[in-house]
Amino acid sequence: MFKYFIVFTAALISATLFISFFARISWKFDILKTKGIPLVGGLGIGLAFVFSSVLSIFMFDLPVNKVLAVLSVGLFMLFFGIIDDLKESSVMQKLLAQSFCAILLIFSGIKTDIIYLGFWGNVLVTFFWIVGMTNVFNLLDIMDGLAAGVVLIVSGAFLLIGFLTPDLNVQVFSLILCAVSAGFLIFNFPPARVYLGNSGSHFFGLLIASVALITHYASTDNFFALLSPVMILGLPIMDTVLLIIFRVIKGKVPFKKSRDHVALKMGAMGFSPLLTILVMYLLCFIFAACGVILVKVNNLLAGIIVISVFLFSFAIFMKLVKIEAYD
Repeated sequence: MFKYFIVFTAALISATLFISFFARISWKFDILKTKGIPLVGGLGIGLAFVFSSVLSIFMFDLPVNKVLAVLSVGLFMLFFGIIDDLKESSVMQKLLAQSFCAILLIFSGIKTDIIYLGFWGNVLVTFFWIVGMTNVFNLLDIMDGLAAGVVLIVSGAFLLIGFLTPDLNVQVFSLILCAVSAGFLIFNFPPARVYLGNSGSHFFGLLIASVALITHYASTDNFFALLSPVMILGLPIMDTVLLIIFRVIKGKVPFKKSRDHVALKMGAMGFSPLLTILVMYLLCFIFAACGVILVKVNNLLAGIIVISVFLFSFAIFMKLVKIEAYD
């Protein structure tokens, strides 16, 4: 366990140091800022993740090819996100960059391995999963502390599955994600002193998608466990799905920005920003806990959990559908 402690501590400390350094650069040269707050969280997180992953290769003797594949694609997404922060890209440009990253990961052998789907079925599922998760976390980053807190909870769930399976790659990547997201929360918990930026939200989304893909969940006699990653990521997925539904109901283009996010609607109901964040964390924890449980229960109980979570999500939709969040 001492090795895990070393890696976690290195990731946490390096994240805080990198973020602090780049924030000072942002303030000094007046770059990568919005509303006077630096958009350098993603840059600090990305470099800390790379540093900690390389350290882990030596600490745990991890397979270099898989680690380097995730790191190289993650760095490309981080670089694109920085460009996006400097000058906002179009929806098509974002989709092209995300698609390129998805294809690179697939060619690197990082994809689903669902026996019912065959090769091309798994390729398609993987492609849409990576692109989808990258966008999900980009859309989720609308309040101080929200996206990073969700990453912390979700990566904690994958870390637990990594020990239950057991799978060293999942353990290490999840542990580092826990550490760097916790390090960023020091600067981003309300009121934020540093923002994640599009670079950070894209990077987090891609890394979470990758960890979910390399994690093993189900055997042939445990079908519902295949839904474990969807359940673990239930809160950000639900937020995105409801966001699209709310926009379509209003006759708006799904990709056009609006204040129809779950968190913003909670604010319109009278929740303070802090209470909103804490409630979102609680919801995320419930979804993530259900996802972990799916891995270890029989199909009957797993089916009950899946149906219960669906009904819970539908109840949230019915509660929020008529709530308007204004500027």
